[in-house]
Amino acid sequence: MIEATIPKSTDLCATAEDKVNLWTMSAIALLVFYGNYMVAPLIPAFSREFGVTPYRLGWLVPGFSTAYGIATLVNGVLSDLLGRLPVLKALLILAAATTTMASFAATARQLIALRILCGVGYGGIVTGALAFVGDRYPYPVQGSPMGKVFGAVAAGMGLGSSFGPILNPLLGWRVEFRILACGLALIAIFLMRRTARFVGQGQQFHARYDIASEYPLILEAPRGLRTMIFIFCNAIFHGGIFAWLGLLIASRYHLGDVGIGFVLAGYGLPDLFFGGIIGGWGDRYGRRYVVPLGFLWAGFCVLFLGLPISSLEAALAVAALSVGFEATHPLLSSIATSLDPGYRGQITGLATFAKFLGMAVGALIFERLMRMSLNTALIVFATSELLVGLAAIHAFRGEYPAMPAPTGEACGR
Repeated sequence: MIEATIPKSTDLCATAEDKVNLWTMSAIALLVFYGNYMVAPLIPAFSREFGVTPYRLGWLVPGFSTAYGIATLVNGVLSDLLGRLPVLKALLILAAATTTMASFAATARQLIALRILCGVGYGGIVTGALAFVGDRYPYPVQGSPMGKVFGAVAAGMGLGSSFGPILNPLLGWRVEFRILACGLALIAIFLMRRTARFVGQGQQFHARYDIASEYPLILEAPRGLRTMIFIFCNAIFHGGIFAWLGLLIASRYHLGDVGIGFVLAGYGLPDLFFGGIIGGWGDRYGRRYVVPLGFLWAGFCVLFLGLPISSLEAALAVAALSVGFEATHPLLSSIATSLDPGYRGQITGLATFAKFLGMAVGALIFERLMRMSLNTALIVFATSELLVGLAAIHAFRGEYPAMPAPTGEACGR
């Protein structure tokens, strides 16, 4: 059972300034994941433009994810050592620069190489944003604000996966990349103007020699190792499905870029509106119920996708699938950030590394299974997620709610 000290009620209720900061971190998460997820549905378009098969672009997603995950390990530590805001500003500027460079790719190989470079720039941005939220909100009420940030993450996934292909015939993917780069640069400027308001919100700083010993401590603790394993497994599932979902829709329903975009439009949008609510359920009723249900829900959604259904039914299944992500990953991340608050950036970086490494592995596995048949890949992944969900019932049985119901009601959560 979690041992948590319930803070004073004044600590639980966010001020107006806290809300602005939370919306800023949510906007950062939305932009970053818009950029992350606009690429996979464009694989058919890249294939046509560069004159290669989709499988020749197989490393476009896992290459980016691997670089992203490795970068978070470094940048998470840097945010603990140097502060959240300086690292966030530097990474946003680097992400804007690398995204602009990727827009000038002349061949498929150049695009893959530049997307890997983008992974270095993007890695650590959302990690820093999540660590910032964890600094301000104590674990008993962390589910709701984390849910809002991950609602923005899911919205970025949905908007990127839909508007990426929809806008391609109108603007071209190169212009889309440049617009995204401008958005990243603008939010970096916004952070620079609000520096004084972001500094010193509960972050603890540590000597460099303390950093190296933290990873073994986390992985040796049963709760820490368990959380990282489930984050990794969940990422394999969602990363593998989404990396090739655009190609699946294009081949099954014979749709172009705009059609792919409309089918994927629902991915993440429910979480934008209900992410905070789902996170609040985790605070009120405990992660032990919500997390396993999220795994099981996602598994059944993908089983449904494997049936001979219409494009409209597929769009609804895709929207429902994103709810499974929202019910699992934000709450798992909340558990991770609570493991050792003094090293929150480093631990969040480790959790993000596990997630993006899992996404890379999932994309590669799904691509191999897809060579047999799309339905085979969907059934294997769905069955695996259902088994993970059953295992989660036992693994998270000790994650009781840390917040009494009246406290949550007093804060409007």
